[in-house]
Formats: sequence, structure tokens, C-alpha cells
Amino acid sequence: MNNTKNLIISLISALIIFIFYKLNIDIYWYLIVHFVLILLTNLYVHKNNKQVNKKAYYLLIPIVLILISNIIISNCGTNLFLNIVILPILISIFFFRLLNKEYVLSFENMFKVFKIFPGKLISNLKYIKFSITKEKNKRILNILFGIIIGFSLSIIIIFLLSKADGYFENFISRFDFLFDFNISGLIIFILAFVIIFSIVINVSNCGSFSFKKSEYKKIDELIIIIILSMINFIFLLFLVSEISKLSNNFLQIPRRYTYASYAREGFFELLFVTLINFAITLYISNKTDLLKKSKSVNYLTIILVIFSILLIFNSYYRMYLYMNQFGFTILRLQVILFLLMELILFIFIIINNIKKIYTNNPKLIFIVMITFYIINLYICNNTVINFINKLLNY
Repeated sequence: MNNTKNLIISLISALIIFIFYKLNIDIYWYLIVHFVLILLTNLYVHKNNKQVNKKAYYLLIPIVLILISNIIISNCGTNLFLNIVILPILISIFFFRLLNKEYVLSFENMFKVFKIFPGKLISNLKYIKFSITKEKNKRILNILFGIIIGFSLSIIIIFLLSKADGYFENFISRFDFLFDFNISGLIIFILAFVIIFSIVINVSNCGSFSFKKSEYKKIDELIIIIILSMINFIFLLFLVSEISKLSNNFLQIPRRYTYASYAREGFFELLFVTLINFAITLYISNKTDLLKKSKSVNYLTIILVIFSILLIFNSYYRMYLYMNQFGFTILRLQVILFLLMELILFIFIIINNIKKIYTNNPKLIFIVMITFYIINLYICNNTVINFINKLLNY
């Protein structure tokens, strides 16, 4: 581990972060600067590492697409918040895949973000002492000496040029903030250095991290059968209710709403129900071996997935009725994409069960989710929404 290089690039990164802090840019872009520097500094540190897994570089595609999304398309606040949450996860997965041969993308390992962002925040500072006491400390002193002399001469030259040219004096005055190194700026600089340096060290050490293999939970088959049976029965009642409501009302329940109110009511609740069903299905297929051992659990799981797909179509129908009246919005388009993503994943689960592949592939699920998230970033915005509404005469 070249800690001298780690120290220098961390100092440079902290200086860049300090400059952006002084520019008073939007908090979103300020955080994006952090992610870009973390990515670039660690790529630079490991650029000559011949042991890297080159397939990991494919992950740079979604990372870069997310980083530049708000430059190309102005995103809504929800997407900006999600970007800040998702980027550390993706960058962590990227470096684990790049540098650790034992790392396998799984539901347990997908969120090991705190091992890099930024684990061992204080204890990693011990490497600073290690760096400056090596034989290469002379090089560091030479760099510092060069900076001091260069800085002093630059100040003299700037002073003379400013006196010689008033326009240049006005231009250079815009950079006065660099010399206004107050206590808040000092704190930002130190924090930025500590965080960047710690992450660089964590990335360098992540090749030695060990990951636990996924183990099945020992859950009694009868418990799962009872749970799935009860849930499926509730969905059966709901399905009968929907058929009655949308047909000739054979349940003889008084109707007190119009199609517009039907379209609005309970839409997001249905969305969360399908999400719960998806979580249950993933848990059974990836954390237990009951799908292999029990035909009853297998059939009940397939029924649950079928009910979930019917709920998705029910949600689509409600959304269709609502949008037919009021048109598209960013949130409505996001919901349509999310439902489509869920539909694809549920179909994937059913195909696996039919083929007797009882463990769902986390990599495929990860690719589908990230793909739909990036599609959401680039089409769920006011420009696209206005175009769609104009095209459909809403």
C-alpha cells in the first residue's frame, strides 16, 4: 500500500472540496463532488493493479449515468435524494468487485457500504504516521518546499500583474475566498481529508475483507405454509371483491364512489402490498430451502406471485383511469415504471419456479432495478411529462 500517494491525493481532494464549499454551490452538487473525487482518487491509486477484476468496470456505466443525470436532465427532489443514497452503495459494490476475489453480489453483501463509506474513520489515521516516516518522506518534504516557494512567488506575481492590469485585478479578486481560511473552512478541509483518506485506505484494504456465505435460515415448513395460506386467502377475498365491484355487484355491497374515486383510492397502498409480497418471496427463495423441499410451499409461493401480478394489473387499471382524466405527472410516471419493474421481477420468479431454479439470482435483480432507476432519472422529468401530455392531448 503506497500511503504517501494516498496522503497526497487525499490532501488534494480535501482542497478541491474546500474550494467547492467556498463557492456556496447547491448541497446536491457539493455531495456529488465528494463521490466523484472518491471514485477518481481510488481509480488512480489502483490504476496499475494487475489483480483487479476487469468485469467490475461495467458498474461504472450506471455510476456515471447517475452522476451526470442532473446535468443532462433536471431531476426532481426525490431522485436527487435517491442518488445520494444509491451512489455510495454502487461505488462500494464496484470497488469490492474490483479488488476482492471473494466478493459475490448477494442480498447480504449488496449493502456492505459502511465497510468503505467510511468505516474505521479514526483508526485509519494511523497510516498518516506510517506514510511520513518511510524513506520516501524526503519526497514529501520536497513537495511541501516546492509548494511554499511556488505559492510565495505566485503571490508576488499576482500583485504585480494586478497593478499592471485593472481588469486582471478585478478578475483575480473573485478568488479571494481561497485565502479566507476561517474556522468553518478549516473544519470542512480537515473533515474532507479525514473522510477521503479513510475511504482510500478502506478501498486499498477491501481485498482482504472476508464475506460470509449465504446460509439458509431454519424455519419450520408448517409456519411458512400457514403464513402463505392466510395471505393468499386475504388476496382471494380482495380479488372476489374487485370482480364484484367492477362487474354486476354480485356481493350486493352499496357503491358510494365513481370511477374517478375508484382510481384514486388505495393506489399507493396496493403498491406497498406488492412490495411486501416481493420481499416475502425473496426471503423464502433465498434465505430458506423450503422451495426445494416442500411442494406445498412452492405452490403457495407461486399463487402469491400470481396474486401480486394481478394486483399490479389492478394498479395499472386504476392509474389508467386516473391519468385518462388528469394526464401524466412525474410521480405517476415513476409509479408506472416501478410497477413494470415489479412485474418483470415477479415473472422472473415464476419462470425460475417452473424451471425448478429455487434461488433467485441477485445479480439479475440488481441489474433490473438499477436499469429501471436510471430510466426513471432520464424520463421522469417535466420536459418528458409535458411532451407526453401534449402528445396525448391532456
